[in-house]
Amino acid sequence: MKIGNYAIPDLRLFPKLHEAVTEIYKNYRLDEVKPEEENTVAKLAGHKSANSGAWLSKLADMRLYGLLESRSIKLTTIAERLTYGTEEDKQEATNKAILNVPLWKELYSRFGVKLPESNFWVQLQRITGLDPLEAQKHADFVSKAYLDDISHIKAIEGLESRGVGKMGGEIDISVSTINIQAGPFNQNIPWTKEGIELAKGFLDLLGKQLKTSQKSEKKTNEEG
Repeated sequence: MKIGNYAIPDLRLFPKLHEAVTEIYKNYRLDEVKPEEENTVAKLAGHKSANSGAWLSKLADMRLYGLLESRSIKLTTIAERLTYGTEEDKQEATNKAILNVPLWKELYSRFGVKLPESNFWVQLQRITGLDPLEAQKHADFVSKAYLDDISHIKAIEGLESRGVGKMGGEIDISVSTINIQAGPFNQNIPWTKEGIELAKGFLDLLGKQLKTSQKSEKKTNEEG
């Protein structure tokens, strides 16, 4: 599906695409599927033939998540780790696949795991370039699809502060969030460069408010 300047998947990563990838991996591993075998693969994924519109759409969705190579039916290492890796591998692959979707990555960088509860279509319009009526038309679908996928995003336990996993190698720390809580104030901010700057701004503001409150309390005590 095309939403303004962005392509987004019609199917969610779980369970449909995960099920299809699992069946393909069982039979082909990371080998490229030959043209004469494409009907067999489509049937493994629950479709009548390789010419099925639903199958072609599913292929496009798997490519958006980075589960298939761009020009062939060949699973990527993300797909392999998603299906038969360790629990940590599976979670890292899940995070990577979801944030491979360009619009999901953009929404996550701006809002984290929660979207605006009212007038989300306004933000969608600004990001995608849709006109207002189209943005309102697609806002509900985009919101539900995004929140469904993003619910599977998790920070990886056991990661060192510099963002290096137990198995070695750098990982994308943008899959984590910064949570700031102070009294009734509770804000989740994506762990990105922009998010860190925003968090600093919030902390500075909260610090100033605390100082103001302390000065006011001290003055009251002195007058009393």
